[in-house]
Formats: sequence, C-alpha cells, structure tokens
Amino acid sequence: MLSKLMNKKKSFFTPRGHKFRWSRQAALLSLILMILGIWVATPAQAAEPRGPVAILLSDSEKAYDQQVAIFSEEIGLPVQVFNLHGSLTHDPGLKEKLFAARPALIFALGAKAAYAAKIWTKDRQDIPVLFAMVLNWKRYKLLQGSSNIAGIVAEISPGAQFINMTLFSPSIRRIGIIYSPRSEAILNQAKESAALLGLELVAEPIERSGDFQRVFKRLSSQVDAFWVLNDPVVYTLENLDWLENRCLKDKLLCVGQSQNLAKMGLALTINPDVLQIGAQAAAMARNILLHGQKPGVIGAMEPIGTQLFVNIRTAERIDLSIPPEALNIATSIIR
Repeated sequence: MLSKLMNKKKSFFTPRGHKFRWSRQAALLSLILMILGIWVATPAQAAEPRGPVAILLSDSEKAYDQQVAIFSEEIGLPVQVFNLHGSLTHDPGLKEKLFAARPALIFALGAKAAYAAKIWTKDRQDIPVLFAMVLNWKRYKLLQGSSNIAGIVAEISPGAQFINMTLFSPSIRRIGIIYSPRSEAILNQAKESAALLGLELVAEPIERSGDFQRVFKRLSSQVDAFWVLNDPVVYTLENLDWLENRCLKDKLLCVGQSQNLAKMGLALTINPDVLQIGAQAAAMARNILLHGQKPGVIGAMEPIGTQLFVNIRTAERIDLSIPPEALNIATSIIR
C-alpha cells in the first residue's frame, strides 16, 4: 500500500526539479516514516552537528547521482562527497582526507563504500555510518561487530516479492529458486514467507556458476514461477543471458529484482524505488544526528517504495494473462 501511495506522486521525484514540488514529496515521506514509528527531526529540535556529512561513493557510476542529489537536499546539513573510484587502493590518502573533514556521519553508497566505511570506523564507533544500494548486503557482515552502522537494504523482502508475484499470476503455488551458500540467510527468510502465504518454495543449491543452467532445466518443470536471487554465484551475465531465452522456451514466469532484467526480457521485476532511498537515508541521518537515535538500534531497514517493471511482450510470449488491477500498479510497462 505504501508503494502505491508513493507511486501516485511519482512526478515529485525529480532530484533536480523544482524545490516546492520536491518539498511536497518530502512531507509525504515524513508522514509515512512517522506512521512507521520513525521520529523525523526538524532543525529547531536540536543543535546542528559539527562537521559535514560525508557521502562515500563506491565508484563514479551515474547510478548514485539521484540518491546523492536528494540526500543532499533533504538532509539540510553541509555535505562533502568522497569517491573510491572502484577500489580501496585508488587513492591511498582518501581515508585521511575523509577523517580530516571531521564527518558527523558517513553515508556510504554501494558495497565497496559500505565495506570501507565499516573497516575505517572500526576504531571510531563514535562516527555513525549509513549504507545503501548494497546488493545481498548480509554477505558483507556490515552490522557484525559494529554498533555504529545502520542502512537501507537493496532488496524488497521475500514476502513482498511473493505477494506481488501472485498478484500478477494468481495461479502460482510453487516457486523455484537456485541459491549458493552465500544466500542461505535470505533463503530461510523466503521459506518462512512462502509458508505464511501458502506457497511452496522449491530450492536447489549450487556451488559454481556453471551449475546454474543444468539445475534450472531440472527445476523448471516442477514450478509455476522462478525467482532470481541477487546471488553472486547465480547472478552472472552468462546465466542471465541464457535465462532470458530459457524462460521463454519453458513458458515460465521468471521474476528478477532489477529493472534491467525486465529490459533484457524477464516478464517481471520487483525492486526498491531508488529515488526514495536518498530521502529515506536523509530522514534516518537526521534522527541519528539531531535526536541521538543509535544506528545499532535502527539496524537494516526495508526500503520505502516499490517499483514493478512488466515486460508485456515477454508476458504474452509465455501466455501469462495479467489481471488489469496488477497492470494498474505497475511502475513501467515495457513493450
């Protein structure tokens, strides 16, 4: 329901758009956060922290531009951007430069930035860290051994994924999944969610990426849909290229967690609304800096807002009849 509410206001999510339009969207997000029990700070409620908020980027990809722009606008505090440029060794002095700025908080975008922020603050637990846009974040053990780290997970929960899958295909009863040992935590969560929804999860483990195609061929005849995990062993370019054609051949609903997969040819993808991550992170940062909320208490939060991308051409080719109410809530229909 939150996703529908936010999607109705999609026109306000323009990071370089008009100030007034974005402020209306920020007000709506603040209301939702308060409903969820998250106290949203205002500058008058506490003194401004010393030092800027440091934004640490994993690399120079444009994928972070919107999050940086929205976060910088909504935080209402000075920010300073640092960039790893894809490697912890690209600029050996970057850590010293960041700490020389005496950051009040570090907002880390991407896996490399999140990992760097964790190890850099190992002996500086007084500096809060927020991470976002880290796929399969649990495998990096970002919260383990650190009380100063919180974040926004990069995936929609399995339960929400399954609910949306059954909305687009009500006949689904058995969902296939291929995973490696790195994804056992999300697999256990998925099994619990499937059981609550009256669904059966048919899971097959693999150790090597090369085993994916063989296991999928055996699995596809046993399930009504296949869920693609953001697992580094499964999620390879070779496997995904092959999967696009195989799902068509088997006339199987294959569901991913990135809009790029829908553009490649998967019938449906369900992923967080990345434009809302910046505003959500800003609200969390203000609560930490202005209200003294502890990152260790916050932990890893679910993203607010969901995007649904439907490849209607693929749906037609696999004979998937999508209910009109499902199409009505789709973020984008790819033809």
